[in-house]
Amino acid sequence: MRKELLASLFSVVVLCATASAQVTLRRGAVVYHGSSANTTAPATIKEKRVRAATPEWKKIEDLGIDPTSARGKQLITKMNKRIRAAVKAVADSEGRDMVTRKKDLKDDRGREVVDLTDLVIAELES
Repeated sequence: MRKELLASLFSVVVLCATASAQVTLRRGAVVYHGSSANTTAPATIKEKRVRAATPEWKKIEDLGIDPTSARGKQLITKMNKRIRAAVKAVADSEGRDMVTRKKDLKDDRGREVVDLTDLVIAELES
């Protein structure tokens, strides 16, 4: 009796755990907003295009600042904060609960995935 109860509880837990995995990301994925574990409305951005739209990256490029230098790291930290804020603002306004880099989304599991790149760039430029 006890084994049967444990077996049925285990199967319920396994089914719930399987159902909760919403999208699959590559190892080392960058998630700018939300979580892949419970997303119902995922979105992506093209990181290189978004990064190129920030004043910090333009400064690094224009002045030839080494991204691994102290100044470069300061600018990249500031840039990442700016990108995350813009992504969050756009994701919230578009009803998206998770945003990752386009290349990091491995399996959307049938979910509609929207590219927010242009909207994030517009937010950065506003």
